[in-house]
Amino acid sequence: MPSPTATETPTTTADLTVTHRGVLAIAVPMTLAYLSTPLLGVVDMAVIGRLGDAALIGGIALGGIIFDLVFTTFNFLRSGTTGLTAQALGARDEAEIRATLLRALVIAGIGGALVIICQTPLLMVGQWFLGGSEDVQAATTRYFDIRIYSAPFLLANYAILGWFIGLGRAGTGLMLQLFLNCLNIALSIWFVMGLGWSVEGAALATVLSEVATTVFGLTIILARPRPGAWPSPQVVFDKRL
Repeated sequence: MPSPTATETPTTTADLTVTHRGVLAIAVPMTLAYLSTPLLGVVDMAVIGRLGDAALIGGIALGGIIFDLVFTTFNFLRSGTTGLTAQALGARDEAEIRATLLRALVIAGIGGALVIICQTPLLMVGQWFLGGSEDVQAATTRYFDIRIYSAPFLLANYAILGWFIGLGRAGTGLMLQLFLNCLNIALSIWFVMGLGWSVEGAALATVLSEVATTVFGLTIILARPRPGAWPSPQVVFDKRL
C-alpha cells in the first residue's frame, strides 16, 4: 500500500458536541466584534468634531463612506476564512488550519496592495458620487491619502478575526477588535487634540491602530500551542486543496 503524501489531509473528524452555550459563546463575541468595526470612522468624526470646522467633519464623513464601500468588498475574507478554518478544525487537520490562515493573509496583502495602487481612481469616483464643497473634498483627500495605507493591515485583521472565529475563539477576536478601537481612540485624541494634526492625525491614528492590531494578532497566533510546523508554500498554494 503506498504511503500518504505530504499534501494529503486526514479524514477523521473531530467529535464536537454542539450546545446552546457553545453557540452563544461564539455568536455573542462575533456579533460584538463585527459591530465594533464601523467605530473607526465614528471615532475619527467625533474627535475632528471638537475642532469646530464643518468642512473637516464633512471630509472625514465622506472619506469614511468611501472606505466602508471599498472594504465591504473584502468581507469574504472574514466569512470565508471562518468557514474553511472551522472545516479544517472539524477534520483535525492542523496543517490545513494554518494553511487557511496563510492563504487569507496572502489575499489580504494582494488586495491591500491593489487598493493602494488604485487609490487615485477610487478617490475620484467616490468624490464624484458623494459630492461636497471644495473645502470638504480637500479635507477628504487629506484624510484619504493617509488612511489608504491601512488597507493591507485592515484586510489582514479581517482574515485573523475570521480565523479565530473559525477556531471557536470568538472571544480572542473580540479582544483584538476592542484593542484596535481603544488604541484608535487614544491615538486620535492625542494626534488631533494634543498635537493639532487635524484630519491627518485622525487618519494616521487609524493606520497605526490597524498595524498594531495585526502585529498583536499574529503574536497571539505564533504563541498558539499547537504541534507541527507551518505548511510549506507548496501546500499553501496547492490548487487541489
